[in-house]
Amino acid sequence: MRSRGRGRIERIAVVLVLAVCSAACITVWRARFMQLDDYTRIETDDPFLKCHTWDGWVYVLSAWELDREARRIQGQGVLYDADRDRVRDGRFEIPFDKVALVETNEPRRMAHAGMVVMGIVTGASVALTAVCLANPKACFGSCPTFYAREGQELHLQAEAFSASVARALESSDIDALATTRVEQGRIELLMTNDALETHAVRELRLLVAPRPEGGRVFHARDAFYPARSLTEPSKCRGEAGDCLEPVRAFDRTEYISAADGRDLAARERIELEFEKRPEGSLGLVIGGRNSLLNTFLFYQALAYMGIDAGEYMVKLERKGKEALDLVAGPGRLLGDVEVEVRSRAGWVRAGAFDEVGPIARELQIVRLPDDLPEGPVRLRLNLCKGNWKIDWLALAGIGEPVEPVAIPPSRVVRGQKDGHVDAEALAAILDPDAYLFTYPQDAYWLIFELPPGSWEPFLQARGFYYEWIRDQWLPEKNPEKLADLLLEPERMLKELAPAYKRLEPSMERVFWQSRLGREGVR
Repeated sequence: MRSRGRGRIERIAVVLVLAVCSAACITVWRARFMQLDDYTRIETDDPFLKCHTWDGWVYVLSAWELDREARRIQGQGVLYDADRDRVRDGRFEIPFDKVALVETNEPRRMAHAGMVVMGIVTGASVALTAVCLANPKACFGSCPTFYAREGQELHLQAEAFSASVARALESSDIDALATTRVEQGRIELLMTNDALETHAVRELRLLVAPRPEGGRVFHARDAFYPARSLTEPSKCRGEAGDCLEPVRAFDRTEYISAADGRDLAARERIELEFEKRPEGSLGLVIGGRNSLLNTFLFYQALAYMGIDAGEYMVKLERKGKEALDLVAGPGRLLGDVEVEVRSRAGWVRAGAFDEVGPIARELQIVRLPDDLPEGPVRLRLNLCKGNWKIDWLALAGIGEPVEPVAIPPSRVVRGQKDGHVDAEALAAILDPDAYLFTYPQDAYWLIFELPPGSWEPFLQARGFYYEWIRDQWLPEKNPEKLADLLLEPERMLKELAPAYKRLEPSMERVFWQSRLGREGVR
């Protein structure tokens, strides 16, 4: 499972720590980080291709071509060793299997080569919308995004492994398909790459849990609870005022407070009360998603990395997760939606809603302790201001956990309308040692055949992705600021608050308008 509760900014923190030191050298991390430099002095307006190999060497090519049949890159350039000492100049032939990561400012040329590509996006290399150019910190970004039809329209259902921003951070993810319909015994999902990213999908399958008659099934991490009765809150009060109306139903009417203008880590409390309580064991159902605060900080970290972003990612590939918990500050400060309940012993922590991602709404359940007093059920949600959109809060009467059935896709169709059956894509998804790589505006229909019965569907996905670097970010390269953000997050979340507050009113509009190929779909 994905390490939930850790946003993308924390994951980037891990990338950078691992890139320059081990657990034993955290005290000298800042000094070593500051020594990194642009070893090739690349001008992003000139065509280039960096081929990072699994052993840490890198080929920097100024002219190249792909031999897809022979699965190799041919080109003219310079070879550097793992210490970035120049080895030789000349013409090279590089097998695809030798390449861990490709960086280029002509990413379209690398599409569908079956490699991990990190694009350096310029106005000349990839068309960007005007709104994205004007506000690059609000450009649409996502992991694999999943849609399902409701009539003739497509509706968002899920986003997969949102925190897996590098190969070494690959993880699994489970998302409720709360509004996906079963038609003629099957579920059809459209998986798209709607952003300037490379997605690497290792596994996709449905987990279907038996629904109780007249009820639902909700998940809490790996546990799946049947629920036969649901009640809405009688009281809801948050930082932005009364929140009862927005949280009564899973209907895209969301409660969100504004971020704090002086400290992006400032927190708020939502007070809840349920006068009616179902019988038996109880759970709090939470439907929601992130705001764009997490996305802003993620992009800001990448901007501070500048042209060296790919260098850090490749070093992470070689070092792995050995320092995963070294720098958890930014992610910890933003945090989860923490749930407290009034028990007979006083206020106690019950659990957390810990989804990561600003695109698709997620449903989770937090099981409550059994020693609750008689009368109304009282709860408190503690969360970072402006970081969460809460769509639904309900009290559920739950039974013992049930085991879901795993169902792989039976067919994959590439394209949105007149696509063709893609046996290779299906084989990659079914092979646990293979990846299906997707690139901007790719789309695949996934068909799942369900056994007879009434089922609650969930999507289980595993993989990772790489965000492409916008050239508008590069002038902000600042290793010292990046070090501050990762090692002194309390101070930096205060320093960055005014910048985010200037963007906050328009970020949502810019974000959705800059999505690739999904105009009008929410």
